Amino acid sequence: MELINTKYEDGILTIGLKGHVDSANAAQVEKEITEAWGQYPGSSIIVDCSDLEYISSAGLRVILRLRKQDSELKVTNVSSEVYEIFDMTGFTEMMEITKAYRKISVEGCEVVGEGANGKVYRIDPDTIVKVYRNPDSLPDIKRERELARTALILGIPTAIPYDVVKVGEGYGSVFELLNATSFAKIIAQDNSRIDEIVELAVDLLKKIHGTVVKEGAMPQMKSVAVKWVTFLKDYLPQAEYEKFLRMTEEVPEVPNMLHGDYHLKNVMLQNGEVLLIDMDTLCTG
Repeated sequence: MELINTKYEDGILTIGLKGHVDSANAAQVEKEITEAWGQYPGSSIIVDCSDLEYISSAGLRVILRLRKQDSELKVTNVSSEVYEIFDMTGFTEMMEITKAYRKISVEGCEVVGEGANGKVYRIDPDTIVKVYRNPDSLPDIKRERELARTALILGIPTAIPYDVVKVGEGYGSVFELLNATSFAKIIAQDNSRIDEIVELAVDLLKKIHGTVVKEGAMPQMKSVAVKWVTFLKDYLPQAEYEKFLRMTEEVPEVPNMLHGDYHLKNVMLQNGEVLLIDMDTLCTG
């Protein structure tokens, strides 16, 4: 019986480890890996630990020898128990090792917000999850966490994602929001509160725009806008394009914070406190 699973795609050989890898089978596991790798010379290796339950020091030495042959070796989908072994032995400092993500379903869940890059669902009374439209969204999740953290430090009321989960073929960020309701839903349920909600929304927007951000901490919106204009070059008469580009380039570069996708579905009310969500579009300008 084979002790590993293999998959080759786009120059990458994925080695799937299973069950226990210890002194009883480590030599055979290494032999099978070597034979599989020999079929794809020059390929990079990813070790997939989705089905790995335990790894002993003998198994770790197999990983270490692989690392010596492929300095870019990655170990993915590691359970918390196995990750603890890698962490205790210092392997997490030697190579890229990532934990497996908890899997959840949003089927039947209420949509409480929607932005440019994803939808926000309530998965239980205390918790929401933002599901990204792009299935390759892990870098975006990391960036949004950093942007949200920066905004919170600067005094902007927001929820910080505390967990990353797998949702179908994509990923999501989990936030804790107790009894939070979007401004859009509040107005839909009781339009007599429009003036109150508009005032809260405007106050928050003023606070955002009045917040000065340290250079480099957030993207500059002006550079994004210039790219939008240059995209239109082939669709506009030359004179109009040049005027449009000049006007955009003449806009002053200022360090004030912008949300980038501010609307009533992205502002929540939680026990009387206003919270801003969908922070991946934060920028300055």
